[in-house]
Amino acid sequence: MAIAAAAAPLPARLGAQTIAEVQVSPQTMTLAVGEKQAIFAAAFDRHGNLVPAARFTFWTSDSSVARVDAGGTVLGLKPGLAKVEARAQGRRASLAVLVGGVDSTASVRARGVSALTLEPAALRIIAGERVHLVPQGVRDDGSQVPVEQATWKSLRNDIAAVDSSGSVVGVAPGRTIIQAAAEGLMATAPVEVESAEVALSTSRLLLGPGELDTLRVLVPSQGSRVLDAGVQWRSTDTTIARVGPTGIVQAVAPGQAEIVADGFLQERRTVVVVHRTAAALVVTPRLGAGPIQVPLGGTRKFAVAAQAADSTPIPDIRIRWEIGDSAIASFDPATGELTAKALGATSLTARVAGFPPATWAVSVVPNAVRLDRSRASLAPRERLAVTATLLDGGGQGVGPPPALRWTSNRPDVAAVDERGGITAGTLGHAIITAATEWGAEARLDVFVVGDLLVASTRRGVTGIYQALPDRPDSLIPILLDGAQNTQPAYSPDRTRIAFSSNRAARDGNFDLYVMDADGGNVRRLTTEPGTDGEPAWTPDGERLVFSSARQGATRLFEMPVEGGAARVLAGAGDGARSPAVSPDGRAIAFVSPRDGTPHVYRMEADGGAVTRVGTGPFSEASPRFFPNGDLAYAVERSKGSREWRLMRVPAGGAPVALFQTEQPLVTFAPARNGERVVYVTGRPDRPKADYRAYVRGVAITAAPTPLRLQPGEQIPSASF
Repeated sequence: MAIAAAAAPLPARLGAQTIAEVQVSPQTMTLAVGEKQAIFAAAFDRHGNLVPAARFTFWTSDSSVARVDAGGTVLGLKPGLAKVEARAQGRRASLAVLVGGVDSTASVRARGVSALTLEPAALRIIAGERVHLVPQGVRDDGSQVPVEQATWKSLRNDIAAVDSSGSVVGVAPGRTIIQAAAEGLMATAPVEVESAEVALSTSRLLLGPGELDTLRVLVPSQGSRVLDAGVQWRSTDTTIARVGPTGIVQAVAPGQAEIVADGFLQERRTVVVVHRTAAALVVTPRLGAGPIQVPLGGTRKFAVAAQAADSTPIPDIRIRWEIGDSAIASFDPATGELTAKALGATSLTARVAGFPPATWAVSVVPNAVRLDRSRASLAPRERLAVTATLLDGGGQGVGPPPALRWTSNRPDVAAVDERGGITAGTLGHAIITAATEWGAEARLDVFVVGDLLVASTRRGVTGIYQALPDRPDSLIPILLDGAQNTQPAYSPDRTRIAFSSNRAARDGNFDLYVMDADGGNVRRLTTEPGTDGEPAWTPDGERLVFSSARQGATRLFEMPVEGGAARVLAGAGDGARSPAVSPDGRAIAFVSPRDGTPHVYRMEADGGAVTRVGTGPFSEASPRFFPNGDLAYAVERSKGSREWRLMRVPAGGAPVALFQTEQPLVTFAPARNGERVVYVTGRPDRPKADYRAYVRGVAITAAPTPLRLQPGEQIPSASF
């Protein structure tokens, strides 16, 4: 037989079955001298399947009392007790053989027997059931010797009767005592006879031609105790199924018959369906593709379908399902569903006669997945590798998932490959989704952004724009809605923008807002009267430092980006503005007129000492930190001069001039790599401001590149 194409190939047939258990019938045998009786021996594998080709050898403990031939027929030779064993593949089962008559060689008393016992010591049987009691002599030292002959008596023959060999039969419900006597010694065994219903071990058998199975008679009210004798078996159609004297059923040909068990004044029936011979199996899921992952608490369907030689299905075929570790998962054969119960590995096996077992490796995995980030920002053509982690019930990572399905809702903005590699395309916002085969998902918001971020009056009102590094003059609007939106600043991960706007009250009062890098999800942060502006992010992206005139004089404040109360940075004093936060978050630089002239100061972020950065007498402005921690600021060359210089202060060093401008420097910002700066010049104190923006390298010899503006366009702020 072969597996169908839809299933993974399996070996053609099972090898020789290994015997796990041997049974004999009857369990006790009483013979007269010269009398013969056959033993019925059967072997079973560890799944309870009959091994039809088992070869038995037989052995007797006393060949002078009872002899057994190669076919299992026992011959009584002289009075006495012997044990006979049936053996196969190292497994054995035994029965006691009592040969009747008086042993003239030694009496019970002569062998030192002082007491008599019965085995079993008590009986609980049903009406019509026959059980054999065996007498045993007990010496003073506790050892036992067989008793060859005893006199038997039942105190209530109407409840249980006993014959001369100790065979007890239940007659009617009730209790009685069975007595055994031998040379003045007596033993008793209580007997309880119940009127109990019997049942067969199954009401339906599914077999293929030539297959065997065993039916057993059970007493459900007595813990499903098995009745080994006292049953007459027959088949309603022996051309379809046959049954032996011990309930072993053999399928003969396709069709349906009934197996009838008569005994204990009752009749019970089991339907036997013999299906056509299976030529192929189709298994789902496919075998050999690695462990089947099932999320904790989830389910997975498994199925095995049989096909005949003409490829037609065989619906009635017996499948034995086995779960490797029931603590990890359970399986319901009726529905074909495996339910994951605990994290770990197990297996599910389906057995069909005539085919090797179909075994799936099952891995119960956590039911949630998490990506190493939830938001990311990329420049066009930039790549990013994202990793995923499985989570346990407590949200802790337990390792990577073996397979994920990656998708992007905007492949033109951010495309993703099968391993989670993301490639940025055009500017915009894309959602990357990583999904497991059992339906758990994790999402990543990817923002593809430009290099420059500017506030511009290009369309008549101040709006927020971005520009690509290779096309700095091509401004792409991010937020242009009629309000005055200005002073934009990227978050450290460049997925959000903080800005100042009068969008809530267009009467001149400006508040702080935060939005996604594509202009979506605009959220208001401050609501106090007075202008709030000049937002600067802390390195962790969780807080903003800003200037506010809410208390009259301009001061510096700090507040959580997710919203909450703002606290004043008292150390900066009145008039403080233009804050900047160091890359390590430990220092804040700002401009203050505390000595009458605007100068740049530096203070510890936790409220420590305030120190002045420069030493000159002239006005200073726009402090900003380079990525390496150097602080830079603008300073006028002389009192009231139009020419300003950009100074850079290395850690522990003296200020160094980077370049000079022909107009007052309004603001500047270093690039993320520290190799370029963008700056704005102009005279904001004049009735008609004239702001111009430039990009240049930090080398002294670098030349500035102006951003080409449209007629009348002003760019009051710019940053990388």
